[in-house]
Amino acid sequence: MNELYGNYRHEEEITTMGRKKRGGPEEALDKAVDGLSEATGRATGDKSLEAEGRALRTKGKLKTYLVRRHAEEKKGWEVEAEGARRASSVHRTKPEAVAAAKELARRRAPSQVLVYKKDGLTVQEEKTYQ
Repeated sequence: MNELYGNYRHEEEITTMGRKKRGGPEEALDKAVDGLSEATGRATGDKSLEAEGRALRTKGKLKTYLVRRHAEEKKGWEVEAEGARRASSVHRTKPEAVAAAKELARRRAPSQVLVYKKDGLTVQEEKTYQ
C-alpha cells in the first residue's frame, strides 16, 4: 500500500480516512450516460426513456437500511446502514427498530428499508423512499 496524502490505494479502491471514496472513470461514464438518457427522453418526449435514465442515475445513490436481530440477542433489534461496521441504533423491540429505520430512510431519500425476520435470513418487508 502506498500512502499519498492520507489516501491508500488497494486493489483499484481508494479509501480516505476509513471511508470508500466514490469516483473513477467507470462511474463518471455511467453517470454521464444515465444523465444523457434522461435528457434525451425529456427532449424527445419519451417518458419511459426519461424515467429509465432517472432511475439509473439515482440507483447508485440509494441508501439501504437493514433491520435485524442484534448479534447479542439480549440487546434486541438493530438498524444498520448496508455496508456499515456498526449499527445506527439499537432498540428493544422490532416495531421500534422498524419505525426508526423508516424515519431514517424518509430523511435520507432516495433510500430503502429491508426488515428481516427473526431468523435473519428472510426479508419480511421492503420499503423504498423516493
